[in-house]
Amino acid sequence: MSNSILHQFEGLHKLWDTPTNLDYLNKLTKLDLLVIDDFGLMDLDLDKCRDLFEVLDTRDGRKSTVVISQFPVSTWFDMFADNTYADACLTRITDKHHTYRLEMNGINMRETE
Repeated sequence: MSNSILHQFEGLHKLWDTPTNLDYLNKLTKLDLLVIDDFGLMDLDLDKCRDLFEVLDTRDGRKSTVVISQFPVSTWFDMFADNTYADACLTRITDKHHTYRLEMNGINMRETE
């Protein structure tokens, strides 16, 4: 699954109670490594908040998840439309007992040409 998971959440809320969505969420849960790239580049409305929480909650402590963002972690809370989901998701993403955090500061490699 090479597409951004958050991009795929765009239409996921339409399928919420369908077997297709449940199958998709089960696939995300079973992946050994899930990479969420470009976190924060799209709005997290209530449906996307719920979908992201479901994925993170089922993987929490069982499978590895990498979150990549151009935005500092301190700004992530404000990206969520719902504070409760923001707390729940960010607790799972930033839990100090199960998290390694790497902050990269430097030149943008796309601008060095």
